[in-house]
Amino acid sequence: MTLTRTPRLVAGIAAALLALGPAPANAAAPHTAPAGRAPASLAGEPAPPQGPLPQTGCQLTGGTASCELWAKPGSVVLPGAATPVPIWGFASTDAAPATLPGPVLVVDQGDRVTISVHNGLADDLALALPAVTGLAPDRTGAAPGGTRSYTFTASRPGTYLYEAGHTAIGPRQVAMGLVGALVVRAPAVGGRPSAYGDAASVYDDEAVLVLTEVDPAFNAAPRTYDMRAYAPTYRLINGKAFPETDVVATDVGRRVLLRYVAAGLQPHPMTLLGLDQSVVGQDARPAAYPEAAVTVPLQPGQAVDAVVAVPGGPDGRRFALLESGGRLNNAGQRYGATVTGVSPQQAFGGMLTFLDTNPPPVSGDHAGPTAANVRAAPNPASVRDAVTVTADFTDARNGNSVVDRAEAVVDDLRVAEGTGIPFTAAGFGAGPTVTGATAALPADLLTTLAQGRHTIWVRGHDAAGNWGVVGSTTLNLAVTGAVTTGVTLSPSPTAGTGDIAVSATGDDRGLGGTVTGAEYFLDTTGANGTGTPLTLGSPGAAVSAESGGVPAVVAAALAEGRHTVWVHTRDSFGLWGPYATADLVVDRTVPTLLSAAVDPAATDGRTGSASDPTDLRINAAFTDPAGGGTHSVIAGAEGFLDAGGADGSGFTFVALDGSFNGGTENTYGLLPLSELTGLADGAHQVLVHARDSAGNWGPLAAVGFVLDRTGPVITAVTAAPNPTARAATLTLSATATDAASAVAAAEWYEGADPGAGHGHPMTVSGTGVSATVALNGFSRGAHTLRVRARDALGNWGTAGSVTVTVDPPNVIFADAFTGGTSAWSQVSGTVSVSGGQLVAGTVGYVVDNTPAAERTVHAKADVILGTVNPQTAVVTVYQLRNASGGALAMAQYRRSNGVNQFRLGLLRPAGWAYTGWAAASGGTVRLDWASATAGSATLKVGAVTVGTLTGDTSGYTVESAALGLVARTATTSGSLRFDNYAATRYTAP
Repeated sequence: MTLTRTPRLVAGIAAALLALGPAPANAAAPHTAPAGRAPASLAGEPAPPQGPLPQTGCQLTGGTASCELWAKPGSVVLPGAATPVPIWGFASTDAAPATLPGPVLVVDQGDRVTISVHNGLADDLALALPAVTGLAPDRTGAAPGGTRSYTFTASRPGTYLYEAGHTAIGPRQVAMGLVGALVVRAPAVGGRPSAYGDAASVYDDEAVLVLTEVDPAFNAAPRTYDMRAYAPTYRLINGKAFPETDVVATDVGRRVLLRYVAAGLQPHPMTLLGLDQSVVGQDARPAAYPEAAVTVPLQPGQAVDAVVAVPGGPDGRRFALLESGGRLNNAGQRYGATVTGVSPQQAFGGMLTFLDTNPPPVSGDHAGPTAANVRAAPNPASVRDAVTVTADFTDARNGNSVVDRAEAVVDDLRVAEGTGIPFTAAGFGAGPTVTGATAALPADLLTTLAQGRHTIWVRGHDAAGNWGVVGSTTLNLAVTGAVTTGVTLSPSPTAGTGDIAVSATGDDRGLGGTVTGAEYFLDTTGANGTGTPLTLGSPGAAVSAESGGVPAVVAAALAEGRHTVWVHTRDSFGLWGPYATADLVVDRTVPTLLSAAVDPAATDGRTGSASDPTDLRINAAFTDPAGGGTHSVIAGAEGFLDAGGADGSGFTFVALDGSFNGGTENTYGLLPLSELTGLADGAHQVLVHARDSAGNWGPLAAVGFVLDRTGPVITAVTAAPNPTARAATLTLSATATDAASAVAAAEWYEGADPGAGHGHPMTVSGTGVSATVALNGFSRGAHTLRVRARDALGNWGTAGSVTVTVDPPNVIFADAFTGGTSAWSQVSGTVSVSGGQLVAGTVGYVVDNTPAAERTVHAKADVILGTVNPQTAVVTVYQLRNASGGALAMAQYRRSNGVNQFRLGLLRPAGWAYTGWAAASGGTVRLDWASATAGSATLKVGAVTVGTLTGDTSGYTVESAALGLVARTATTSGSLRFDNYAATRYTAP
């Protein structure tokens, strides 16, 4: 059996395609071989398994390791790239070229490691080993031309990432390729190498897989490139992309250690098809329990060690190892086209390799020629042009075999090798390089292609039987002319009362020609060139604006409804492109008002709506009826105060949902309260209407509101009885009228104005207001009562008045304490009500403020001595007081030699006078007081008349009275009780 590498390569891709998508038409099935090694091929015997890593990158001497890294500019050749891509990389010597990734550094566990970095770049360079402990971050690095050394102990076995460190440009240096792998070898286990010195991580074959990406645009300008636009188009394993990646050579029944290093800027999930990976460590830390996984997810900066057990069975099998979550192509290369009715497929590339149990032979030519400088002329072209494809082919890098032929394929790369359009050149069969080879695309092929871009794939073949990696170029083919986009009509909808502007864009960039003309048709199309011409903004350019118009006379003749404007463009190939259209809506039906209201409907000129306190809010709903089978949308609305104006000159309304875009719109407008200044009170209106998108204004519609800034007028103020003739109450009434709104409240007051809203409330019934006024607080004589009212808008009117001659009622105040102390004006100190009696202890009393400039007072109260023990104190149990709270007369109590005694005190101009103490044990205490030049006061307790005091009291009047334990001269205990209090003016209660 004769084996070559080409069918083996195709078989491997076919296996991957079965997992990832449809297979190429010419993909071969995976080959098999008898158990054991495969037989020799014409190219030589298969290579042996690769075994453990050799010691590389460092000099090991007695437990120390000295490693040298030389940073320098370089370049890499990538599949399909027209020129080498610049990189910054590491080399193992000063003379060696930079590589991507850098050299693999291999040391032993326990070694004292020193890595010396020689900076041959134009920027400072530091080194970072993220998983190495005890190595401080270096933020300075070696200057250009300098050297910096990093020393640490390799205490933990495993796989490590080394990369450019923490300088200002460090992240860009990493993206440019300054990365590599450090392997710390563990002691063998049972004579077999082991990743972590345990049985779970023993292996036979070992491979370091450094995963990186390349964005050629970034690599071309690494210091200035905007990293937000970083988008790698190549994804590499050990600096190579499929189909140039190296296989992992192994054999059946062997264990393979895969040392993954994610040295790029993106995550890479690595999947092994057909076998499980056992993850034994991550970032040089062994796994407590090895974990089986088909896919190993790798985040940027991670290093993962995984062991794969290759089962027994037939030799010659290959197991695809690929980035399952990424793009398996190189620079987005695709094959296939819509001309065949098949969706385009990805051309395989990127992070894809194989675990190979029948690895390539040690020597021989295994890869075909590469294609470069692929171009088509003319380009762009029309279907009437002959197209010539030119390319260069070389096998100098891949085996130095003679290039004997080449071919071109349009769009569909799946056609069988050797059946494409052949190239011709004198150099075929003469050597490993052919330049300027040409292939002619026949006219019968071009006429079957769709308009637009097409990919021309080229591939070369060498004398060793290898087809090479494809190269490509893009052909822009014009079939139907330039594309017209962005057709707009303004205005549309339209009322048909003016010119209508037509604008569009002609674009021939996709075809490579230029725009040379444009035209439009209204409703129906005609022969090319017979439409209404459009003016080109940039004639002869690949892209040009196109403009023109439908005259007003034409628009006015259009029926109401929907019309179509057809626009197309002519290119420099003389081809008219496809039509683009836009609808022209003619609408002459005006919008109408559905409903409207002013909020508030009545205002005092100071109060606005709840949502907009400084404005009147006018809510209005409009609709635009369909006209001619179609309708416009409401485009705006406005309002006028009291009288209309020119369309568009009113105050603006806003769409409630934020935009005018519907056939029916709820809107609102705000009329500032300041606009009401100068208007007369009374009824007013806001005139509203809407405009549709065709420009039609609807009729004005009135929405009313009331302006009222004046409060109600008070008339016919009366009081009855008047004079009061000692009546307890009088009825105060008046008439309140308001021309603009209802009367909402009324009040009365006497004396100084307490401020609107702070008087005594009155009852409102229609226009009548009334109140019952208690007279027990009015002094004898004439009193002027004033009445005013407020309307529904909050306006208070001017007060009206009536003078009342008051003869106060006999009763000043009375309370039997059945309702607690609520009837009293003031409660002070420690008091309570129990069993219908006032209980006063320590100092506690109640105060009545009902007396009003009283000149005679007759007061009584039941005093129950109860548990009180006055001890040595004199206790005041009742006081008549003046306006400032000072006492005018009082009843006092004490206990002397076990005898309860009371006395009377009277204030006279010369001071206080007191009666003698009279024995009494409580009961009804009566105090009669009169203000006169020969005034007097008499105190009686129960059946005991304590005494009478006289004097000039004409300067005093009583304004309040206090009952309880009002005052004391020393400490007391227990409590006093009081009941049935009453005070009168004329007769004793």
